[in-house]
Order: sequence, then C-alpha cells, then structure tokens
Amino acid sequence: MSKILVTLLMVAFISGCSIKEIGKPITRYSLDGGSVKLANFKVDKVLKVVHFKTPTNLTGEKIWYKRDSFATNSYLYSAWNQNFTDMIEQELVDTIYKRDFFKSVFSGYSKSKTDYVLEGEIVSAVQNVHKNSADVKFDFRLYLIDYKTSRLIDSRDFSYKQACKTIDALGAIKAYNKIIQKLNKEVISWLEKSVKED
Repeated sequence: MSKILVTLLMVAFISGCSIKEIGKPITRYSLDGGSVKLANFKVDKVLKVVHFKTPTNLTGEKIWYKRDSFATNSYLYSAWNQNFTDMIEQELVDTIYKRDFFKSVFSGYSKSKTDYVLEGEIVSAVQNVHKNSADVKFDFRLYLIDYKTSRLIDSRDFSYKQACKTIDALGAIKAYNKIIQKLNKEVISWLEKSVKED
C-alpha cells in the first residue's frame, strides 16, 4: 500500500514540475538601433527597401545559438518580438528615413515610384557559445540598384563578431544591439557615398 502511495506522490510531483515548466512565460526582445543624426544635405531621390532574403531558420522569432559541438538550438524561454528578418529590415528603413538624406524612404509593400532599390540578404545570425564565453556572428549583404535601368550601382558585405557579456539569451540580445548600431552607421555611410558617386 505504501509503495502505491509513494508512486502516486512521485507521479504527482513530476507532473507538477512539468506543468510549471510548460507554463513558464517566454521573454520577448526587440532590437535597439540607437539614435540617428540628420544628414548634412539631401538628394532628390527616393529609396525603396525590398524584403530581405534570409535562411529559413531566421524567418521566425527564435533566438539561435550554436555550441562548439556544432549543435544549433534556439532558446526555449526567450524569443524576438517579431520575425527576425522583418526587425532587421524595419531597423534599417527607420534609420535611413530618420537620417533624411533621401527625399523619401519606404518598404517594399509600397507602390510608390522610386529611383533606387535596396536589396539585401542575411547570410548568418547566430550566438556562438564556447566553454567560458560567447559571441554573436552576423553576416549581411546589400545591393544598391538603379530602379529605371536595373543597373547594380554598388554592393557590400557587412560582417560582425560581437562578444557577449553573459552566456545566455540576454547576452545575445545586447550583442545584437551593438551590431545593429554599427550596421546602421555603416549602411548610411555606404549608401550616401554610393549615391554621391553615381
């Protein structure tokens, strides 16, 4: 009789733990691209940013990490606020728009006429977890195209590796924010130089 009671208590305890874990809330994060300064002058051109290409695993809200064993996983109780690719795209659109270098900047869903098209692809985005440290690796590629002639004006690869202060999802988020702030500045500089030289 006592064995049955002990067994029942153990099952109830294990079930209780499982329910508690299942019910644990997911912490959601967004990107912070930092502040943007106004440009010194403005061009009478319109820029359209089309939807970025990306690996399948980055089209969702998961935050990915990879251990030295090459096993790739996502955090169970941490996620992005929205689709990762959409966040990167929106960050760049907002940054370029606030810079006020172009006459106007809009995303690919708009039917407005444009002078330039900015195409991009996220090559990789992952937190690499080592024995006693972690870092985020982010590789991104952009193409600036003349809309009327379909001529490639310029292209550039942006590659970053940012150390994480902590080996967890929050450490990854803070590293991503530093990367995005660097990316925003470098993209603006590259775009303005490319347009001036066109």
